[in-house]
Amino acid sequence: MPPKQKITKQMVLEAGYDIAKKRGMENVNSRNIAKVLSCSTQPVFSCYSTMEDLKKNVFDFALEKFICDGIEYVNSQKSLDFWSLSIQWYLKLLRNEPHLYKVIFCSKGYGNQTPNDFISRYTSNQKVLLKIQTQYELCLDDCRDILLRSYALLHGIGSLVFFNDFEISDEDIIDIVKRTVAEMVLSAQTQKENEEN
Repeated sequence: MPPKQKITKQMVLEAGYDIAKKRGMENVNSRNIAKVLSCSTQPVFSCYSTMEDLKKNVFDFALEKFICDGIEYVNSQKSLDFWSLSIQWYLKLLRNEPHLYKVIFCSKGYGNQTPNDFISRYTSNQKVLLKIQTQYELCLDDCRDILLRSYALLHGIGSLVFFNDFEISDEDIIDIVKRTVAEMVLSAQTQKENEEN
């Protein structure tokens, strides 16, 4: 008789993520995870003492995976248009993965955070900031401001599409966000020039 498979915290987390992606976070529970892992619920509770803790970890895993996979996607493309590629990645999730979109962008997984918490909490956001800083040669505070405002704009449009069946093409969304980013960058660069003179 083969030895029983040891259920690890990572296995429970990945099973929870898989369930959230396919059926929504409301279906992430010990029974469903045990079913995916072909085990009893006991190993699930050995890894995570509460479902709240597990769901928080599933949320963090989903968000980090989305952002890291997005960075990988952007870096793998021949185009150097960082903004268009990043927005395309977000829109792929919005249009093709409704349960995962809801988990990442429409849940309370963030908890109570300030804008700086949002940026500093995930190492992937630091990578995005570095990309912005390198591309526009702006100070870190200006880059944070651009990242937060562009995220708020994109997510606002995404929410209209997700919740209100707002009809707008991916091309139009990309154009709106890119033009707004260009205006923010120009404003920051102009202010920097004025301060230097």
